[in-house]
This record gives sequence, C-alpha cells and structure tokens, in this order.
Amino acid sequence: MGSPFTYEDPLQPPEALADRAEELALLRERIAETRNSGLAGPRGYGKTSLLNAALAAAEQEGFVPIYVNFLGVLTAADVAERIERAYREQLDGPLKRWFAGVVSTLGPRARAAPAGVGVELAPAAGLPSLLARLELPRRLHERHGRACAIVFDEFQDVVRAGEELVGTMRSGLERHGNVAAYVFSGSHPGLMRDLFSERRHAFYAQATLIDLGGLPGEDLSAYVGLRFERGRRDPGEALEPLLRLADGHPQRTMLLAHHLYESTRPGGQAGPEQWLKAFAAAVREANPEVQAVWDSWSNSERRLTSVIAQRTIPLQGRAARERYGVGKSGNNEATVERLQREGHLVADAQTATGWRVADPLLELWLANGRSWQSAD
Repeated sequence: MGSPFTYEDPLQPPEALADRAEELALLRERIAETRNSGLAGPRGYGKTSLLNAALAAAEQEGFVPIYVNFLGVLTAADVAERIERAYREQLDGPLKRWFAGVVSTLGPRARAAPAGVGVELAPAAGLPSLLARLELPRRLHERHGRACAIVFDEFQDVVRAGEELVGTMRSGLERHGNVAAYVFSGSHPGLMRDLFSERRHAFYAQATLIDLGGLPGEDLSAYVGLRFERGRRDPGEALEPLLRLADGHPQRTMLLAHHLYESTRPGGQAGPEQWLKAFAAAVREANPEVQAVWDSWSNSERRLTSVIAQRTIPLQGRAARERYGVGKSGNNEATVERLQREGHLVADAQTATGWRVADPLLELWLANGRSWQSAD
C-alpha cells in the first residue's frame, strides 16, 4: 500500500481535504447564492485542493463546474485560450456537444491562403475574443438552464498583464447576474487583497476575499495520525518534530508525512531513526525549489529574510545590521511589504520582527545559514 499523503498535486477526492471546513462552507454558501469570492494564500497552503472541493460540492448542487488556471498568461489572447480550453476539456455529454457548436462560431476564422490554395486560420483579435468567451456562462444558462461555478486560479497573473485586460474582464463578467458564481484565487495575497479593496482597481468590491492561513497543529495531528493508522503504522514520537517543523504549512506537512510514512514499516512505529531519514528525503526533494526562490531574490530581500528566519532578531537591531547587513528601516518596510504581497512572508506576532517565512523549509535553510541541518 502506497503513501496516503499527496503533496505534489491537489488533494483528490475532496474528502481528503485537511480541515478547511469553515472556508469550504463559506465558498459553498457564496456559490449557491451566485456571489463572487476571492481566495488568497501563499503557495502550498492548499488553495487548489479547497477549490476542487468547492467545485465538487457545487456540481452536486446542480452547477456546471469550470476550473481555469491563468498561471503565466501575458495577453488577452492567452486568457481567452485558457478559458476555451477549460470548457473544452471539462464539459461532457450534451454540454460538450453544445460547446462544440458554440465555439465554432467564435473564431478563429478561415480565410483564403496565399496564392488561393487551401485555407488558413486567422487568429481572433485579443479583447473581442476574450469577451466572446466570457459570454459562455450566459449562453450555457440560456440554452440549458444551469448556472456555472467558475474558478479563476492564479488570477494575479491576469492582473499583472495590465489594467486594460482586467477592465475588459470586469466588463465581461458584471452582466452575468445569477448565471455564474466566480472564485478568483491567487498566491500573491497582497495583490489579491488590493484587487478587491482599492478603488483604483477594476474589481474593487466585486468579491469577498477569504485569506487562507496555516492549519492548526491539532487538526494536522489528527489528519496524519488517522492515515498512519489506516496503513497499520504509528507516527510515534516522530509526529511532534514533524508538526513543529511544518508549522501549519499544509504542503510541507504532507511532504514530511509522506516520507515518514515511507520510512516506517507496516506494523511499526516511527522513532528518531525514521524521522531523520524522512527529514533528509524531504529536504533533498525541496532543495531545488528553495534554491530557486533564493536565486530570484534581490540582495535586500535575501538579507531581510535571513534575519526574519531567525525569529528572535529585530530588523532594526545591531545584530541585523552587523551580521546581515540590513540597512535603513524605510527601505526595510518597502521590501517586507513586497515579500508579503508575493506570499513569501506571513504575519506572526510571536517573532521579533512580526513576520515569519511562509515556507518552513525555506525558513530552516535560511536560519541555518543556507544549509540543511537535521531537525530534532
């Protein structure tokens, strides 16, 4: 029997969701009332798993579920293509046949090829093409009488693509009324928060934002323990250091639990040996990701996160200045705000800086001087 801990992909089925009962209930309620929601949290906090559970529940209640991932989009044409692909791949039965008929009218259009031999496809213009695809929920409702529950994931990349694009999407969606409920999800909490709360943004006051935090240790303990028990294993004394290191981070908890499960024989109990083996396997797997984040940061971001990772050193103190080269406080505030907006930092009143690094494995690596040490 393989490991029951999924950490590379969103949790499936929805029943495997670790806690998030309150957030799921709120999303279900808002979808049922065709009201729009926002969902924000750092990467690895379980947004996509929660969204999958909300869409599964909405489908049971008669909605047509559509999930669109906008990661990496740059233009209106990119956004239109992602939306069209989502409908094409996720609809089935009569709805899929309906979509085939509708999409054939949206373009691209056939035109004569050079020299009059054959035909070629002319790409549709970006913004008109996008508006046509944003009309799909209304057309589906008119034809089949069903409302859609639509997730726009990694929506921060749409925002980054420009105000004209965001404004076009707002104008295309605002006429939908009760034909669709939207969930706008993003892994840059600050940007997503601004999107719905600042008047300068086209989506101001268009959705109620749900901020995802870390999970309580007691809930994760029950989740991990139950799955060990089902596999005839006992996490034993290794459970405490696992939960302490993961620090409520859903994905990192699953990663560590997976390797601990794999290191514990059926009928056995995990102890220090199994924990050290699991820890080594987990950090070996996480190392490329951790290194990539470090490489993407500026020197000021590196200095500040190195101090914040210590948890006991204030940013304005002598130690931060002499040991890490941290400069003036005004510059620090701007850098911290940027890191928080991008999901690298989360607020923590128990630390000397008021912040901690969102990824506990990245924090451990930073705290140990950019090296891995055994967790005890």
